Amino acid sequence: MKNSLVMVRSPMSAALLFFLSGCDMLTPTVVTVHNTGTRRLENVQLEAGGDTVQLGAMEPAKSRTVRPKVTRDSALRIAYRQGSMSYVCDGDVYFTNNMKVKVEAEIGYGKCRVVDVTH
Repeated sequence: MKNSLVMVRSPMSAALLFFLSGCDMLTPTVVTVHNTGTRRLENVQLEAGGDTVQLGAMEPAKSRTVRPKVTRDSALRIAYRQGSMSYVCDGDVYFTNNMKVKVEAEIGYGKCRVVDVTH
C-alpha cells in the first residue's frame, strides 16, 4: 500500500495512536525572559494566561524560564524595577487555553521586547 496512511488493525492500536497524537498538546506553555541590560533588575514579574509568576531579581545577561499555567485568554505582561524606576510592558503575544506556545522576551533599559514566538 504505497502512499497511504497507517492502517489501524485493532481498536487498541487506534486508541494508542489517538493518545500519542494528543500528547504534544500536553506540553506546557514556556516563557523565557532575558535581562539584556547592564543592571540588576528587581521584582521581575510575568503575567500570562491568567497566571502570575514572580521571578524575583535578575542579574545582567541572565535568563529565567517559567511555565505559566494558562487558564484563560490574555496577553503577556512583564513588570520589573530598575533602580528607582518601575516598568510595566505588554508583549505582543496572546495566550489562549489549550494552545502550546514558546515565547522569548528581552527586558532591561526600561523596555520589553518579544523576540521569538513558536507555536
